[in-house]
Amino acid sequence: MPRPKLSLLVANPTARSGKAEAAIAAAMEGLKKARLEPEFFATLPEGATVPALAERLERGDVARVIYLGGDGTFAETAKGIILARENTGIDVPLGMLPMGTANDQGRSFGVRAGLKALPDNIAIIAAGVEQWLDVGKVEAYGPGGELLDRDLWFDSWGLGLSAQILAKRNRDRKIIAKIPVVRQVFRDKLVYLRAGLSSLFKTTLKSLFGRDRFAAVITIDGEPREYSALNDIVVKGTLLYGGDWIFDPTAKPDDGKFEVIIVHNPADWSAAVIGGHKRNPVTSDDLQVLGLSPRTIPRGSTIEIVIRRPDGMGPVPAQIDGEEYVRADHYKIENLFHDLRIIVPENPHWV
Repeated sequence: MPRPKLSLLVANPTARSGKAEAAIAAAMEGLKKARLEPEFFATLPEGATVPALAERLERGDVARVIYLGGDGTFAETAKGIILARENTGIDVPLGMLPMGTANDQGRSFGVRAGLKALPDNIAIIAAGVEQWLDVGKVEAYGPGGELLDRDLWFDSWGLGLSAQILAKRNRDRKIIAKIPVVRQVFRDKLVYLRAGLSSLFKTTLKSLFGRDRFAAVITIDGEPREYSALNDIVVKGTLLYGGDWIFDPTAKPDDGKFEVIIVHNPADWSAAVIGGHKRNPVTSDDLQVLGLSPRTIPRGSTIEIVIRRPDGMGPVPAQIDGEEYVRADHYKIENLFHDLRIIVPENPHWV
């Protein structure tokens, strides 16, 4: 049988008010020049992309799938690849043409985002260097132990303050999108920054009175740990968080382990933000002078989280790869070791 050569470009042609159309055209032209034989595959609404993409891959004529867009398009494309492999055994690597704001998946390996980065990123795909990526499986359970939802994630999962910021960002985006002039200026990182500052300010006030903190039992690889007052829990798969933070510089995306960042209060978040910036000049000694303890980050392949909320506190916000997720008091997370092949630079490193 001849080796498949075709490259399937997955993108949403209606994203960001039609600007994706220009990016898709530029990507298709660049892929043609690189002799990667592109075919366009448009994303579909209401979760239909994943089964449709899997069905397309089952023909066996695709050499690689390439996503163009943000975290959501990455996730849908990756899930389609995994579903095709589960259904028929056909497995193809994933190439990255990121256009998102944070772009944690791409930047963790040295792949930049945006139209200007297209030529370099297409050259990376043409070179065809591959690396494994561990995939996260999360299950949310109801109060009676019933399964509420099961999903895959590829960058991070979390609940608490970080998820609250994302939820507010999404609400702000919907409001701003209706205002013609404002939406051209106040978007992307500005929207995220406003949501972050607003949520952090409100959380700080509530934390002073203990009204925005929850207890949790976090079991990592069978070892339970109890926490009495938390603001946030983040489980990381790739190195970068929010485009600019590295909480554990020793973390690897393909070692069968996830890092668990546990945050007790706003001061703890300050230590994480200051100490975890990717260009951080602050040492552990500097943090101690500031009264901020260096962080110890546990890691494991299976993580179970049981939340205990104080009376009057509603369900804790949750997120998966930068999008809102099912709110529950019980989650199970499993590391699916080497579950996705991705195309990366010859010498992968964060940017």
